[in-house]
Amino acid sequence: MKPIGPALVKLLGASPPTPPLLVGGRRSYVAPGPAPHSSASQEKYSDTTLSYVSYESPSSSTQPRAQTPLIIHHSLFGRKENFLSLGKKFHHLTKRSVIIPDARNHGNSPPCLSPSLKQMSSDLVSLSSQLGIEKTCLLGHATGGRVSMLTALTKPHLVDRLVVVSSSPMNTITSLARWDRYREACYIVNTILASHSLEGEAGVEFILEVDSALKGTLEDRSERALFLSNLGKVNTEALLNNPDMGKFPTLHGNTFNGPTMFITGEKKPSWECDTDVRAIKQLFPNSFFAKIPGAGHWVHTEKKDDFLAAAVTFLQTEF
Repeated sequence: MKPIGPALVKLLGASPPTPPLLVGGRRSYVAPGPAPHSSASQEKYSDTTLSYVSYESPSSSTQPRAQTPLIIHHSLFGRKENFLSLGKKFHHLTKRSVIIPDARNHGNSPPCLSPSLKQMSSDLVSLSSQLGIEKTCLLGHATGGRVSMLTALTKPHLVDRLVVVSSSPMNTITSLARWDRYREACYIVNTILASHSLEGEAGVEFILEVDSALKGTLEDRSERALFLSNLGKVNTEALLNNPDMGKFPTLHGNTFNGPTMFITGEKKPSWECDTDVRAIKQLFPNSFFAKIPGAGHWVHTEKKDDFLAAAVTFLQTEF
């Protein structure tokens, strides 16, 4: 089985990341990182600097209190561009600085051989350190929510408050089945790639073939579109070799006592009953719960205004 990333980049004619730019008040660039290694191969996989976009709030003496920034973490197969519109809304409504990174193996961030929730959380902590952030709010969707939860549970002193979207720390039948679908999708893509010659292949035709092949596995059109949009960046070989990435780790004695909000769509809830709520509160005792009517897994796009109202109110409430 071939690694998907480099091959698809060549196949789809992907261009290299663009240089730093400043557009409409937001900056897109890579945070400063460690010095490069002597070996090109080692450098490729040891680079942990994350690409990110930020909406920054100027410091003002008229503000009643200093507000912690908000870091938004996308889901598996997502990228920072998925949250640019929401990030700008959060920045406008809360006056907080907003930072939206690409996880490694996603978007413009470097690759990783062994992706895991622990690795993604460590990268998030490193990014905060590189940016001089002592404490931050975290918001994460799906896998991004799990990365944010793990960060809050293992580094609670770094997290002010937490917003978890379409996710929970429970390893339910639904969450495990979603991970199995993702791994099956990775296998399908690798299998199709192995049957293609990279020379003279049309990128659009390849994507259409993959899209057709994935319809039985990723039936949700939004889920499939997200997967396809990041072809060439996600190391699907590594995901296939890491079956435990879909499970939230068992943490004995860890709690996050800061304010935490769980937001889910009523059509595809991340928790079902009072028993689930009690289980979540064992890890997050100061937690609040919101189910958005008419929304599914993509609650932040399906019911954007309702989602913003819940999240912004929580972020700006004094506890």
